[in-house]
Amino acid sequence: MFFIGGMVLVQFHTKSNYANYFKNYSNSESVHRVQIINPIRIKAKSVQCEVDVVKIIRSDSSFAVNGRALLYLEKNFESLALLQGDVIEFKTKWNNIKPPQNPGQFNYQRYLKFNHIYCQSFLKSHSWNLVDRNIYNLFTFSNICRNYFLNVIRESGVEGDQFAVVSALSLGYKDELSSQLKHSYSSAGAMHVLAVSGLHVGIVYGLLNFILGFFFPFKRLIVLKSIIILLCLWLYALLAGLSPSILRATIMVSFIIVGISIKRESSIYNNIAASAFLLLFLNPYIIMQVGFQLSYLAVLGILYYQPKIYNALKFRNYFANKIWVITSVSLAAQLATFPVSLLYFHQFPVYFIFSNLIVIPAAFVVLVSVLSLLVFQFINPLYLLIGSLINQILDYVNLVVKFIDKSPFSLIEGVSISTLETYLIFFLIISATFAFKFRKLIFINCFLFFLLIIGFIDLNESVGLKLKRELVVYNSSKSIAINLYFNGNHIFIADSALFNNDAQMLFNIKHHWFDLDVKETTYLRAKDLSTIGIVYDSVPKIEFNNEKSSDFDYFLRILKPYDSLVNPHEILLISGREKLNYKVLIRCFSKNKWIGCSDLTNNQQKKLIRITKENNINYFDVNTNAFIFNL
Repeated sequence: MFFIGGMVLVQFHTKSNYANYFKNYSNSESVHRVQIINPIRIKAKSVQCEVDVVKIIRSDSSFAVNGRALLYLEKNFESLALLQGDVIEFKTKWNNIKPPQNPGQFNYQRYLKFNHIYCQSFLKSHSWNLVDRNIYNLFTFSNICRNYFLNVIRESGVEGDQFAVVSALSLGYKDELSSQLKHSYSSAGAMHVLAVSGLHVGIVYGLLNFILGFFFPFKRLIVLKSIIILLCLWLYALLAGLSPSILRATIMVSFIIVGISIKRESSIYNNIAASAFLLLFLNPYIIMQVGFQLSYLAVLGILYYQPKIYNALKFRNYFANKIWVITSVSLAAQLATFPVSLLYFHQFPVYFIFSNLIVIPAAFVVLVSVLSLLVFQFINPLYLLIGSLINQILDYVNLVVKFIDKSPFSLIEGVSISTLETYLIFFLIISATFAFKFRKLIFINCFLFFLLIIGFIDLNESVGLKLKRELVVYNSSKSIAINLYFNGNHIFIADSALFNNDAQMLFNIKHHWFDLDVKETTYLRAKDLSTIGIVYDSVPKIEFNNEKSSDFDYFLRILKPYDSLVNPHEILLISGREKLNYKVLIRCFSKNKWIGCSDLTNNQQKKLIRITKENNINYFDVNTNAFIFNL
């Protein structure tokens, strides 16, 4: 009954199933009234807003509708001032979210679908109007509080990378974090401190419990003490913008506090399960969020494994014992979460134990200091002193994190596992846990069985990759990007601007490399090749501007000036970097397959589509999807 109820609940929360879904009433002439449902996100050239569409207004009628969408507003003073809860109006034509256009690419369409978002639009300045701002709306008020608190931190003298870290660490505001700083914390295994979650709520709870212990020393006052702690925790959640991660953590801790206060002899695992049940009841799609999965896995890992790891070693020295406590927590959380981390992020931070010994105590001190800023903001000397202390601590922490990031073998990258392998690794961990706990042969056999299956899958993938021969022309945002994979050898041809853009390479291309288990890459700049056309043939060599190598079974031939192709099955790659005489191309290469690169302009794309259609030429536009050819 619960399973069937869950299925019904999922359908109930799928807004696109409803008759009043806004796309059923929307057209380019309709006025859309929407409400911003999350804090805005500041991008390089735009402001991103998640919105609920609440009304469609036409010249003769209006309709109350439902459904979510993604808006990108041109960045200006007005769009930057928008708050969660604001209501705006505009006319637009909605575009569907595109599926992944490159092999292995992050499926942004599916991610948004789990958040009930199926379409998006871009609005220029002055094409939208703010029609309502209700400061009594809880989320709007929360957004105002967070912006005020961010300003309090900024005016205390915290700036630069230190402000970026403290705003993320204390309030979950990540828009100031640079990609380089994010990479450093991720490589060091300390990224979890930059997302306000269970660690931060736990620190606030521990601090409140310690302070209130002096004012409410008697057990009969535990209910009053718990009420005060709950009010303070939810006030902190309000200051942090009521983001999904802080709400999740606060609800989880609230269940535990309520269970303790009413003296119920229940398992803490039941309290954790109750909080998860409530969240899933409110939104069953939340189970697909990476943050939800990692949060609950980390908590369960710490609850079960941390005491066992901690009791394995005993230290009489006070400081050595505290170091071991933090280490055991880090080990327990990592043990429970690393399969999911490998699945989604394809990396493992080697030195996470050492980084957590620094960042977790620092996070405690910084969080307490930030809360002190709010209390002492009107006592100027103390206020500035606290700001200076935060600056000094985070400057030191950032230096340590960057040092760990730059250390040899700090990060194992490019790990690619399937969902099946993720489950098998969890089964491996569970069977090993049962084997240690119950000391029975059946669990040891289960452990060896799952280990054997994982080994067989990995061996099968390795053999398949050794035999793989593939040519891929990526959709890569107005850049040339060509991937050649031959029996474990790898060549990548691309514009230098793309190759040096880590974020774009990771989003568009590197996930495919992870799937191919690429270890070493031969990089060739497209500019050096003066590329007009690129073809493949079955000649046992590779040739780049008369430079030859016998390590590959296929070769690329650069066509300049126009040549006649030897084989009509060869592929012609059309770049937009030079003006081409299409009449000559048609005369020489009409029997060949044409591939249009991503660096083609819109006019060049339209012209090529028209010409190839008129002359019955087989044409593939990479701007629509990556071209994949198995050789």
